[in-house]
Amino acid sequence: MLKVIVTVISLLIVAVLILFGFKAFKSRTGEPAGIVDSRLTKCSSKPNCVCSEFLGTTHYIEPLALPANVKDSDAVIAVLLDVIEGSGGVVKSIIKENRYIAAEFSSRILGFVDDFEVRIDMEERLVHFRSASREGYSDFGVNKARVRSLTSQLEKEITKIKE
Repeated sequence: MLKVIVTVISLLIVAVLILFGFKAFKSRTGEPAGIVDSRLTKCSSKPNCVCSEFLGTTHYIEPLALPANVKDSDAVIAVLLDVIEGSGGVVKSIIKENRYIAAEFSSRILGFVDDFEVRIDMEERLVHFRSASREGYSDFGVNKARVRSLTSQLEKEITKIKE
């Protein structure tokens, strides 16, 4: 009887690992949501996304206000690239005319991919963020924590820009 229980538990563990492995592999083949109507894409109803473009939603997170001395979006992009890559992100695309950056962050254990996107709004003097898991339902707050951490680092680095 003990052998049967151990076998059943072992099979369940293997099945769960295969399922998570498939989901992790699938998350590596996706693309970032991108820009829609000159804004970052709105989050779905899943609690695995945050976005600073849509005030009043459960996914809302504060954008970063640019200091008055920062006039050049290229300088902000350069700082963003350094902070993203320094935090383990891999930049996938930069669209300078939209002031948009798309990057990926992967989880350490199974390699699940999260999309991290940034849009710089020089007219409003804001840096907007969207961070979302490609797979799964909940992210246990990982995307919100990532945006807050990167925002904190960006605040420090952006103040060093000399215009």
